[in-house]
Amino acid sequence: MASFTDILNADDGKLVNLFFRIKPSASKDFLVRINHTANQIGLNHAQLVCALGFNKHIAELTDILSVAGFATHKLLTYRCNELYSTDTYRQLAIDNILDLYAERVDDTEMLATLRSCLPARLSNIEKHIGDNNDPSAVISYKMELHAIYNGGIMTAEMADQRLNAPIGEYRLLADEVSLIVEQEFHPPSNLFFMNHLLPDEKRILIEDGHINDSMIRNRISNSSVSEAEREMLEDFI
Repeated sequence: MASFTDILNADDGKLVNLFFRIKPSASKDFLVRINHTANQIGLNHAQLVCALGFNKHIAELTDILSVAGFATHKLLTYRCNELYSTDTYRQLAIDNILDLYAERVDDTEMLATLRSCLPARLSNIEKHIGDNNDPSAVISYKMELHAIYNGGIMTAEMADQRLNAPIGEYRLLADEVSLIVEQEFHPPSNLFFMNHLLPDEKRILIEDGHINDSMIRNRISNSSVSEAEREMLEDFI
C-alpha cells in the first residue's frame, strides 16, 4: 500500500520496490489494468495515473509502465494530463493537488505541463461549481487557486487571461484580485480602472486600502461606469 504522495515523490529504486510486488492484470484493456494495479496499491484510478504521470523518474521504467497498464510513457502522459484537466475533486482530492503543486514547481518540464493544462482544469472545476453548487468543491477551489498563485505556478499572462474571461463570480470566490496584487502581476490601480471587473472585486481593492479617494472620484466620473459599480463607489465617497 502507498499514498498518492509516496508514488509522486518516489525515486526509481522506491518505485521498483513498490511495483515489484504488484500482480499485473492479464486483461488487454488498459483501463482494467490500471484499476487492477491501483486497487492493489490502495489508490483510485486517477490517483495512480497522476502520481506516476507527474513522477520525474517514471519515463525510463518501462516494466513499471507495463504493470500499470501503459505501453509507453507518452500514453501515460496523455492519460495523466486528461485526468488532471478534467477531475473536479472527485478522484483527486485537494490534498493530492496541493502535494502535486508543492513538489513539481521546481521541475521545469512538469511545471510547463501543469501550466498548459491548468486553464482547462480550472474551467472544468468552475463549471462543476456552477452546475452543482458543491460547497466542498468551492472550498477546494479556493485552496487550489491560492496554491497556484502563491506557489509560483500562475503566470502574469495566465492571470490576464482570467481577468479578461467572464468568470468574475469565480475570481470573487477566491479573492483572486488580492492574489494578483500580492504577486505584483498588476498594480491595484490598473485593476481598479478595468471595466470588466465586478464591482465587488473593486470593493475588495478599496477595503484593502489600495485605492484612494481621488481614484474613486475619477472612476465614478466616467460615464461608462455601470450603475452597479457606481452605487458601490458611492459608498466610499
